[in-house]
Amino acid sequence: MALTATDLFNDATTREIGGVGPDQVNLIVSDLIGVQQMLSAADPQINNLTDLHTHVIINQLNEEIASIENVNSPTGTPILGTDLGQFVGRAINDIHRDIIDIAQGDAGVQALFNPTPLPDLNTPAAPFHDDAAQTTFITQWIQDSNHLGQAAVTIENNGFTGDVAGLIQQIQTFENNANAFDQSQGGLWSARFWNEFRSDGTTGTAANALIEGLQTHNAGEVNAAAEQLAANSADVGSNNLMADGGSYANVVAAAQATAVTPTGGNQATGDQGGSQAAGDQGGNAGGSPATGDHGGNASGGVAAGDQGGGVGGSQAAGDHGANNLVADLTALFQGGGQNSVSAVLADISALAHGAGVHGNGVATLLADLLTGAGAPAQSGGGAPAASTESGAADHAPVIQHAIFEHMWHHA
Repeated sequence: MALTATDLFNDATTREIGGVGPDQVNLIVSDLIGVQQMLSAADPQINNLTDLHTHVIINQLNEEIASIENVNSPTGTPILGTDLGQFVGRAINDIHRDIIDIAQGDAGVQALFNPTPLPDLNTPAAPFHDDAAQTTFITQWIQDSNHLGQAAVTIENNGFTGDVAGLIQQIQTFENNANAFDQSQGGLWSARFWNEFRSDGTTGTAANALIEGLQTHNAGEVNAAAEQLAANSADVGSNNLMADGGSYANVVAAAQATAVTPTGGNQATGDQGGSQAAGDQGGNAGGSPATGDHGGNASGGVAAGDQGGGVGGSQAAGDHGANNLVADLTALFQGGGQNSVSAVLADISALAHGAGVHGNGVATLLADLLTGAGAPAQSGGGAPAASTESGAADHAPVIQHAIFEHMWHHA
């Protein structure tokens, strides 16, 4: 009987637990390349969340394979451009566990690939305590993970109309900034999180799916990518602490609950923390089954957990001007729903401010329109109203796994 992807991965697990010595490297790499090839052939296109989870596994295997190939190299040898120092074994540990957790959290993935779970941890893993720069980065990254996904879902809900090119540019900046920041950190931080932040990790895979879905008008791919980005942000947020010891929970909740319709060009800021979607693209984005969160400090393991909620909400993407007002009014009169009301309000606000009308005059004008148009707009068709769900407020119990990092041996 031919070996399956599950068989090969389980063999790699057994060999890794036994120790990645020089005599095991080629055997483990061969196993993992086989898994990657089989999954790529079985699931070539992303159309839903299961497909996206499968592609996250495929891409994370690049990082695990590179780590195994260099596990016996002298300390300080860059791996995929990152100096992991003495923590190469930790990187292998976290990636391997995350792949198992992704599969175990998605029944659709298990139909293709069902690796054997590892034993539970004796004690829960502690959250990773970030420094000031890491706190700034993660805070911005959480916001962008949610807002960019929300913006893409709005464009998809509106028939893929809007500033698609501008949003794609923001997503690319977001992905590049996340990859560059993780690469710059090195050491334990990168070993712990590169499968979350890197281009080959969850962030890059979901961001690229979001771009592809926008370009090909694949609604399933857009929704899956937005949901995955939101879940990933909640996952990382729950497994890290801010520099002052505080939780990222409020940052996650605020990013998922934002419902501000942007005006202006929505240009990414490109700062150290990732691309800020100007104007806080709206809508609620909750989580999905987490792709496997990662323990915390150097002795932590990986846990799998649900990060509540689903992607909802909407907001306009792109500039609002006179031409948009005509189009949005047309959509409203044709029963466009609350999305159309919000778009018209944003158009009028932008035009009013451009004409020098500010303060109470704008507020009164918008309030009158909302009172007059709100009721019929609600009864019409079109895109659904923004979700009132606040996202990852209800976390499922966390499943912990046994530590086996110490079983790896370094030359």
